Amino acid sequence: MITTIAPPVTTVAIPDDVAEKVLTVGFRHRPYEGGIGYLIYVYEKYFGVFKYITTHRMVASKLRLVGYFIGQYINLLRTLLTDRSIQIVHIHGASYGSFYRKFIVFLTAKYLFGRKTIYHMNGSEFKVFYTGSRTVMKNLVRFMVENTDVMLCLSASWKAFFEANFQMKRIEILGNVIDVPQRSHALTNPLNNGPLKVLFLGLIGNRKGIFDLLDVVRQHKDDWEGKLKLTIGGNGEVEKLQNFIAHHGLETIVEFKGWISGDYKQQLLSESDVYILPSYNEGLPLSILEAMSYHLPVISTPVGGTAEAVIEGVNGYLVQPGDKQAIYERLNAFVENPYLARQMGAESGTIIQRYLPDAIFPKLLSIYKDLLA
Repeated sequence: MITTIAPPVTTVAIPDDVAEKVLTVGFRHRPYEGGIGYLIYVYEKYFGVFKYITTHRMVASKLRLVGYFIGQYINLLRTLLTDRSIQIVHIHGASYGSFYRKFIVFLTAKYLFGRKTIYHMNGSEFKVFYTGSRTVMKNLVRFMVENTDVMLCLSASWKAFFEANFQMKRIEILGNVIDVPQRSHALTNPLNNGPLKVLFLGLIGNRKGIFDLLDVVRQHKDDWEGKLKLTIGGNGEVEKLQNFIAHHGLETIVEFKGWISGDYKQQLLSESDVYILPSYNEGLPLSILEAMSYHLPVISTPVGGTAEAVIEGVNGYLVQPGDKQAIYERLNAFVENPYLARQMGAESGTIIQRYLPDAIFPKLLSIYKDLLA
C-alpha cells in the first residue's frame, strides 16, 4: 500500500491541507540509497503528511527490478483510484531506466486519472541521455517534458539546457534541499599538526572522478605521507578501488569505508577538513551541499549546478574534469595552509543557507498552491 507518514518535525513546511493533495513518486528513501533517496528522505520530514510511492530500489537483477516496479505500479493505480484527495503527482526522475519508469507514471497520472504532474529532473546524465538517444526516444522525452504541468530543474544552467531544447508549459528552478546539520561543523574542530582530512562520498566509478583523484594521490604519496588522509565512502566499482589502493601501496594515506550513511556520515563530515568530488557530470550534488552545511571547503568541477554552489576561490576550487594537475595543486594548497580551509569553509556555511529547508520549501509550497488553484 501507499506509504502515508506524519513525520515528527518541529516545523512543517508543506502543511496538511496542501500535502494531502500531493503524491510523490521516486527512489527508495527508507533507508535512503543515493542522492535522490536522501532528497526524498528530507522531503518526508517537512511535509505535514507524506504520500509516497517508490518505483525503484537497489536489487540484484534487472528482472527483479521489473517485478518490483510492476508491483509498485499496481500500488499507484490503486492509490489514484481510491484517494480522491490527490490532485498533484510529483515525479522525481533521472535518466535511462528511470525515464522509462517515470514516463509510465506520467502517462497514468495525467491522462488516465487527470491529475496535475510535476516532473522533477534530478538526473546528472540527462544531457548525455537525451542527446545520445535515437529519434523515437527523444520524442518520448520531449512529450513528457513539454506536457508536464511544471518542469523542475536544479540550477540556472539546467534551466538554460531545457529552454534551449524544449518548449515547456512552465519551468522553475528548485535547488536540492538538505537537512539542517545534526552535528557540530568543521570550524569547531581545533587546528592541529595532523594530516589534512579529505573526504569523498559518492558512487565509485569514473563518472565521479574517484580514479583521477586516486592517481593524483599515487603520484604524490611520498610528499603527502603524514600530511594528507583521504577517506572514501560509497558503492559501485569497489573491487577496482580496493585493488588500486593495494597495488600502489596507498593504505597509509587512503581509507575506504564502504557505503556510508546516517550518523556515521554526519560524524565523518564533522571531522573532515576538505570535501572533494571531481565529477565528469552532475545535477546538483547533494553530497557537496551536505559538506558545505558542515562548513567544509569543496574541490569539484564546474558541471551541472555545481558552479552555482561552489564559488571559485571563495568556498573552494573548481577544476576541469580529468585535470589531475589542477586537483593536485588545489589539494596541496590546503595541505600547505590549513587556515585556508577554515576560511573557505566559513564561506560554505554562508552560501549553504539558500539550500536549507527554510529557503527551498516555501518555493515548492508556492508551486503546489499555483497548481491547486
